[in-house]
Amino acid sequence: MTGRISVVIPTRNRAGMLVRLLEQLVPRLGDDLGEIIVVDNASSDDTENQVAKFPQVRFVQNLQNHLSAHARQQGWDLATGTYVCFIDDDNLVEEGSLSTLADYLDRHESVGLVGPVQRRWSDGSIWCAGGRINGFLVVSYDHHIDTHKQIIEVDFQPNVFMVRNALREVGVNFDWKNFPHNWSEAEFGNQIRRAGFLVATCVESTVYHDIDYSGYFTRINPTNIFDQAKSRITYRKEYRNDPITWAVFLLIVLPVSVIALVYETRKRVDRKKLLVLYLKGTLCGLISSCEGKQTRSDVADEGTSSPSDLPLNQQGPTTLDATPPRQ
Repeated sequence: MTGRISVVIPTRNRAGMLVRLLEQLVPRLGDDLGEIIVVDNASSDDTENQVAKFPQVRFVQNLQNHLSAHARQQGWDLATGTYVCFIDDDNLVEEGSLSTLADYLDRHESVGLVGPVQRRWSDGSIWCAGGRINGFLVVSYDHHIDTHKQIIEVDFQPNVFMVRNALREVGVNFDWKNFPHNWSEAEFGNQIRRAGFLVATCVESTVYHDIDYSGYFTRINPTNIFDQAKSRITYRKEYRNDPITWAVFLLIVLPVSVIALVYETRKRVDRKKLLVLYLKGTLCGLISSCEGKQTRSDVADEGTSSPSDLPLNQQGPTTLDATPPRQ
């Protein structure tokens, strides 16, 4: 591997989107883009056969779905580039955008993580130019670009972002035990800042997100809705654990969230199940303690470690849980 950039792509059951992304990225392998690592979370579609068409890609296949944070950590542990770019499989990357992000990190030594301007694939409008979290844990995305600032500091970057590979040597990792999917990117941004670096948006870099959702909740399904509720509470305990914001959350934010879920699931036959899982996830977050942050070696070495009341596909990895990466 000679390039300064490693790309890590977590995926599950979206072979078509993954192939579309690989068809973009594989021809760009060379002096700057050194390697592409795909981590498959137990896909049941044709993902393995499709990735086999790209022999330049390193492929890791998990036997269980451990969700996105774990997959990202697996890819990061294999990455050898100076910079590591995490890209979800439902994206399209504008020519030169990854090199632009790497150039940005070259220029700004105070920035540890940088993301591009993310536009909707459907109409080109800005979906996210960085994420922010207020004191009451209400998340918002920037939808405008401020071209007058050298460094546009934000709280976190979702979906696509590049980090300095050296950060893992100072203890920065994806906390997949406590944040297996939802709130993982927000928590990762906090780790970057605690390590003394900034999280920023690079306005010269553009990625297109082929999103299929809208509204307050994203991709509503039983696993996701449980994790979304539980992880939000876990995040609050770790980063916003004061009486005033707890009161606002319990008296205002939580009831509004339940009302929003009731409205957005009004036509679904599994509405009752989703509501129960959301409330169960909230309760589980309130009564359980945050597990100790794992080390890098835990991804490969540790057995099942998630709470036993989680759905099966949210439980931790086993020691023989992944096939060896294909070189």
